[in-house]
This record gives sequence, C-alpha cells and structure tokens, in this order.
Amino acid sequence: MTARTNPTLYAAGLMTLFIAVLAFPMLNGKWLAAPMSDQYASAYAVHEWQAEEWRATGHLPLWNPMIMDGLPYIAPVTHGDVLYPTSFLRWFLSADKVTNFGFVLHYILAGLFMFLFLRRLNVSWVGSTVGGLAYQLSGIMISYARPGHDGKLFVSTMLPLACLALLVALRDRRMWGYPLLAVAVALCLVSPHVQTTYYLLIATGLWALYLTFGEPTTEPLRPRVTRLAIVLIAIIAGFGIAAPQILPFLEYIPYSPRAVAYSGAFESAASYGVPWDHVPGFLIAGFTGEYWAGTYWGSNPIKLHSEYLGLPVIALAILGLGFARERRRLVWWLGGIGVLFLLIALSNATPFYKLWWSVMPYVRKTRAPGMVFFIVAFCTAAFAAFGAERLERREGATHVRAWLVTAGVIALLGIAGVFGHLATSLAAPERVATAETLSSSIRVSAVLGAFILLAVALLAFAYLQGRAPALAFAVGLPLLVGVDLWRDGRRFWAYSDPPNKTLYRPDAITTRLRAEPKPYRVLDLNVYPENALMAHGIPQVLGYQGNELRYFDELIGGRPGTQGQARYLLTSTKLWDLLAVRFVLISDTVRIPGYHAVLGPVETAAGSRGFLYEADTAPPYARVVPAAVKLDADSLVPPTLADPRFPGYDRVVVLPSNSPVNPPPLRGLPPASTSRARVTAWDAGKMTIELEPPPRDSSYVLIGENWYLDWRVSIDGRPGQVLRGDHALLTIPVGSNARRLELSYYSRSFARGKAIALFTLVLVIAGFIVPPIVDRRRRRA
Repeated sequence: MTARTNPTLYAAGLMTLFIAVLAFPMLNGKWLAAPMSDQYASAYAVHEWQAEEWRATGHLPLWNPMIMDGLPYIAPVTHGDVLYPTSFLRWFLSADKVTNFGFVLHYILAGLFMFLFLRRLNVSWVGSTVGGLAYQLSGIMISYARPGHDGKLFVSTMLPLACLALLVALRDRRMWGYPLLAVAVALCLVSPHVQTTYYLLIATGLWALYLTFGEPTTEPLRPRVTRLAIVLIAIIAGFGIAAPQILPFLEYIPYSPRAVAYSGAFESAASYGVPWDHVPGFLIAGFTGEYWAGTYWGSNPIKLHSEYLGLPVIALAILGLGFARERRRLVWWLGGIGVLFLLIALSNATPFYKLWWSVMPYVRKTRAPGMVFFIVAFCTAAFAAFGAERLERREGATHVRAWLVTAGVIALLGIAGVFGHLATSLAAPERVATAETLSSSIRVSAVLGAFILLAVALLAFAYLQGRAPALAFAVGLPLLVGVDLWRDGRRFWAYSDPPNKTLYRPDAITTRLRAEPKPYRVLDLNVYPENALMAHGIPQVLGYQGNELRYFDELIGGRPGTQGQARYLLTSTKLWDLLAVRFVLISDTVRIPGYHAVLGPVETAAGSRGFLYEADTAPPYARVVPAAVKLDADSLVPPTLADPRFPGYDRVVVLPSNSPVNPPPLRGLPPASTSRARVTAWDAGKMTIELEPPPRDSSYVLIGENWYLDWRVSIDGRPGQVLRGDHALLTIPVGSNARRLELSYYSRSFARGKAIALFTLVLVIAGFIVPPIVDRRRRRA
C-alpha cells in the first residue's frame, strides 16, 4: 500500500505534523531554550557575539577574546555550529530565531531522510512513514531540544541520509550517491559534534560493508570492491569540504585539555552511559524522571535525555525481525549494528565497553557513550518499518494477539504500581524518596503506553480481519506511533521568552561595563551564568567553554567546572593583576584587597543580586618586563606565579624551557622598566600597543591575553616573535627603542582549509552534474 500521488509529500506532511505542534510557541516569539540548556546561557551569547563581529568586520571572527582569557574561535569546535550552513542566517536573523529554525528544520529532515532511506530499501509507504516517525520522535532524538544539543541533532539527521547515499552508490550503482555521501559527511564534520560524527562514521562503515559483502548477489567481487573504494574517496571529499573546521581542530588538539585522556581514567570515559536502571525507560516514558524538575532518581549524576523507544515501536520492531527470507541478511546486519551500539551506550554496565575503550582509537578522549543511542533508535525504527510492512501484507496475526495480551498485562501492572515499585527498588538509597514521589507519574505513563499499544493492536487486528479499510490503517498506524512518542517528547521542548526580554536584557551592571573602554577583564563569581556577559561584548576571565586552552587552565590552577577548579585564581588575588582583572562581580558585599565597590546591590537580568567592584588602580593589560627566565618544567610555572612571594609581574617573565629565545642568566632581580605599554586599539584578534617611553634595553611585552600558534606581531613595521610567557600569555621580545606593536591573529590552517574546501566542493558539485550529462549523451548516441 502506498500513497498513490505525491507519496513523499504526504510523508513529509506527517513528519512535519508533530514537530509543528511542538514548535507552535515559536509563532508567539518564544525561544526553544530554558535554563540548563546549552543554548540559554552559553550558545546564544557566543553566536550573538559572532554575528555582531561578523557584521562589523565583514568576516567571521577567528579569535574569541571574551571568555577564558581568549582562545581560537573555530579550532576548539565547542563554540558550536560556526561553519554549519544554518549559522550563516545569523547575518540577518537573531541567534534565537536561527536556533529555533535549526531545530525544527532538522527534526523534519531526520524523519524525511529516514523515510527516503526506507523507501529506497523497497519498504512500503506505510512502513517507511512509521519508520521515519519512529526515528524522528524517538526519545534520544526528540529530547535533544531540552539540553540544546543541536550539534547532536545535526549529526543524527545525517545518519539516514548517509545510509541512503551508500545504498544508492553501492547497491543501485548510481553515481549521485557518492557526492551525496560526501555532503552528508561534511555536514556532520561542520556540525561540529566530533563524537557523534565518529560513531556515525563507524555505523555507516558497517553498513557499507554489508552492502558490499553481505547482500545476496551474483556480481563479481572486483566491481563491488571498486565501488567501496570510491565510497572511501567520497568520505575523504567530505573531510575536504569540512577542512576549514578540521585542520584548525587537529592543530588545536595538543593545546586542548583533552590532549590527554578524559581525566586519564576509564571511569571518566565511561561516565554518562545508559545504566541498567534506565533500561525500563525504553518501554515506559519518563521512568527515571526529569533532572530539571527534581524527579530524577537514576544512577547518573544528571539526565537530560530520554531513551524511550515506545511500546508500539518495539512491538512492530519485534514483528519486523521475523521478515521473510529476502531480508534475512539485512535483518542480521542491522541487528548486529544495533546490538553493538547498544553495548557501547550501556557503557560500563557490561564488560564490553572496557574492551571497546581499550582498542578503539580516540575513545579515551571522549565520555558520555550514551549519546550513541541514536544509532540504536535508527536500527529499531528500521525494524519497526519492516514490521508495519508485514502488517500491511496481512501477516503477523499471532503477534497482534500477543500485543493485545501484553497491553492488558502492562496496564494491570501499571495500575497496581509495579513499575513504581521497580523504580524504588532500583534507586540508590539517597534517591529512594524521589523515586517514590515519581511512582504516580510512572503509573500513568505505563497505562497510557499500554492503551496506545492496545489501540495499535485493535487497528491491526481490524485490518487483518478486513474490518478496517486500508486508508484507515495507512493513516492510523503512523499517527498512533507518533502520538505515543510525542507524549514523551513534549516534556523536552521547553521555551523561554525572547533573550532580550529575559537573561540578555540590559541591567545596571551590564550597562556600566559596556560603557567602559576596552580592554579589561571581569571576574564574574557566579552573578551571571556561563557566557551571558559575552552577548553584551563584556570580556571575562572565565565563562563556559569545555575545550579552552589547557595552558590557561593550568595557569589558574585547574579547569573550571572540575574538582579544585581555578584554585590559584579563586584563592588569591595575585593572579588578578596578571590577567588584567579590573572588575569583580559578586553576589554580596565583601572586602577585596585592592578593590572597591562601585555599584550594587543590583537585581540583574539573570534574576540574581550583584555587586560590582573595581580595582583601585586599573591593572595593565600589557606591561614592559625587563628580564626573562626559563624554568625546566612547565608544571612549576603556575604555582610559582601564584606564590605570594613572587615579585611583581613587571620584573621578570617566566618562559618555558622550549622557548626559542635564550635570555641571559639573571644575576639579580632587575628594577621595573620605566617604559609603559598602552593598548591603543583592541578587538577580536587585533591589538595595537604603544611603548611610552621606548625601553632603553631589550625587554619583553607581556600581554594579559592567551598565547596561541597563529598570533603574529609587527614591531615598528618589522616582523617580531610571539612567545608564550608566564605559562599562557602573549609575550613579545622587543629591542631597545621599540615604540609600536601591531598584533593580529589569523589561522593559517583555516586559510588552507578554505582553499581545500573550495576545490573539493567544486569536485562534489561536478559529481552531481557530470554523470547525468554523460549518461544522457550516451543514450542519445
């Protein structure tokens, strides 16, 4: 059974229906972000700042001076979708509207791509529609909205598209499958969620092996292997298109906190998997509760996603596992892929993940293996599509009768409170009370799921008996599947008022700080969340990043957000002078040596109370230092600089042992230089420094902004050296009588990546255009 006219259009309508219902508040100006969402206090600020810089300069910023004392903008990949196609809409739309559009678009595309993939597998229209909805609205997919994980959504959307491209290229032998695969891979890489892309490439690699070696065929091996080799070339082309993102990222890895394994321990890499106490949540929506509502009782520290697959989907998937002989190999391969990624998602709940962690490259640098569950949802949705097609062929009567019984049993167990008691028994002792509080919600959810399964079973039974028309079955089955998944997913679509009316509206503190001439830095001690100040163009010492420069983390005494975080920065004011901390934000009055209160109490836009303190004497953003010394071990530098006994930072700068300069040995502590450094121009990746008066002897200009590879300096019109001094900071050796320094940041790896991307993109576009032209000419000949 298929929709006779415009089948894809009808399917697209169903894929749009449930997303449109969820997205309806956007029509009233609401923003798909809520507290605890990455979009709310971080991504919006970053993207709005990016848009302002872009409009002001005409190009994307490559350096972000606003948080973590400065870091590259593209290389860390944790600034979000800087190079993803939808990001360019920020040129003329606000960041919140682009976020809304990106989520809605990709949810619709995820379902539609899954539908098209299944149709290419020769699954019926009903089965393909059910499969598209089962993937689009699966718990792991639909719950990306709550934590604001748009990068994961982008990659998950590309999974069925990449599998479709492989199917077209390897089985159907159509040339357009190769450039389509390149596009899908490139979009994943610029998403730029590296970890989900890594797992997508593994899953699609296994799918390519099935299409080459697993499908029944009489074709010789050589042409199949040749097509597989072309697939590898297409993947390389995808990397080529994404080179502006990949090359800076690869260059950045040694300077990232993740240059070593995630805390160096298996336990850290295995954190945020899917523990056994989450498994009943595959069947019962909301079984483990909601972290943001205070009802989560599971064994993970937090939980912002759902793994709900749905009773109707699982029932259909079990039916689909028993498909006829012509799909037996397909079922085995898809089942194997699904089981593999389920074991990965379960993390250290099984011994398998320790083996995976030990042998697979790069896994030690990751965490949260539970995110691979989107591949489990993909395989389950495919099986559900096969099951729906079996029903359509009037097969599976025994299964349908079992569904009727199962629905009744689950309803009775739910009413009796069995699933609530199960949650209580699985909860840790300190979370038992939370699980008990949730038991009534679990009861309702179990009963609702059972009734929807019962409705599916009754519809299927009526159709099998010839009592329900084909149209009712074709429309009713996808709708029932969608309703069941929608009821779980809607709790993850939380909205806020527009940013300029909530967290990002001006208040007395932000208005005062915006009026101050830059450069300066603000040390925000939890008055504003994460990167909120960045949206106002206010540079801060800390902020929220996740992949900042590791030298900065070491300088301040530990990575923010970890145990013992920033201990040198937060236990002494000594480093504040080095990092040019002119202002301090704190939620109460307190005596801070060298600082005085200038504003407060202020009710901030964040809803908190804030006091603004200013340094009695503004710390210099740049200073002239007369001498330098090398230390043999980098690890000695941060505690040395933080030691209260260390002389002023204007006397000597500490260089690493591998520094390209060799300062003369110190015979004593020199006096401070009479030359003063004055920053006369400052912007993202640009600054001008005047030395007044010029230093009499060779000296060093130490700047309160982070060093990285691609900084360049011109000293009185001549190229100079840029060093890393005082462990993390820009340091410029200058000769006597130097007067003017012009610093600029431009990533050479980004420039190379752009050239590679342009060349590769031309080839990929040609891959779409040239083969049809050649075929047409051959047919005419």
